[in-house]
Amino acid sequence: MPPFVTSVLERALPYWGRRIHGFDDPAVCMTGVETRTSAPLRMGRNEERVSPTVGGFYPMGEGAGYAGGIMSAALDGAETAILCMAKYAKPN
Repeated sequence: MPPFVTSVLERALPYWGRRIHGFDDPAVCMTGVETRTSAPLRMGRNEERVSPTVGGFYPMGEGAGYAGGIMSAALDGAETAILCMAKYAKPN
């Protein structure tokens, strides 16, 4: 991601970690954010649901333009999470 995004996240995540218990727990492998508005555009993703321009980035849900409400956003997120788990699962 561009520096103007990562620099804000570097400050924002610890800020919220001081205010919401467990938000920045070291055991958490992913943090997501929710906004109060829908995205006016759709972030691109390929058939594996990965961004074609930002490696390892999985745009999903309403904020990425892939859902129209809370239930469809939850389903899009769950389906994307299942694909990620299958892709990154440790072999037995």
